[in-house]
Amino acid sequence: MTQIIAGTRTEFAIDPAILDLLPVQGSVELQHDSAGKVHHFHTHPVDEILMILSGRLNFVWDGGQRIVSAGDTIFLPAGTRHQSEALEGGAVYVIATQPPAKSISN
Repeated sequence: MTQIIAGTRTEFAIDPAILDLLPVQGSVELQHDSAGKVHHFHTHPVDEILMILSGRLNFVWDGGQRIVSAGDTIFLPAGTRHQSEALEGGAVYVIATQPPAKSISN
């Protein structure tokens, strides 16, 4: 059953860098992977931006591999074959997908 719970909270603190990922129309996803979670090789038909908020991932793509951690941002052009594995302690990251995704700088 659908419920609406009345509340008084009208503000939510969000890092401005995450707001920069938000497309004009669309959304961002907050992902939590427990240690050992593997997203096996796959592709997306749209550009994808991942911003690592906490933890570490072993990130592999056609042509490279790197352990990424909090503060790192990954820009994946559409069609890039990639996979990831959450390392000890897991990882939390933001994913933005909306064509065309924009490259961001720190």
